[in-house]
Amino acid sequence: MLFPILLLLPLLFIMFWSTRSQQKKQQKALEELKKGDRVLTQSGLVGKLVEIGDRYAKVELAPGVKVEVLKSGLLGKDLGDVTAVEKK
Repeated sequence: MLFPILLLLPLLFIMFWSTRSQQKKQQKALEELKKGDRVLTQSGLVGKLVEIGDRYAKVELAPGVKVEVLKSGLLGKDLGDVTAVEKK
């Protein structure tokens, strides 16, 4: 009876540690965001960060089109175009 429990403890520890590590990375990415950054949302929208608050952030998707999203819905900076420019 003790053997299965001993097998599960390391697995549970690894799962907890991995989740915690991902949460720290996400929190750090959100803290580094500033006004004017090009951001990516969890839904796949890309836009310019106009305003960021404690719970919500405003993202401009197109000129004059601003949407308010949950801060937790932001993945971080969009670096897709930066790598393409560096290759040229």
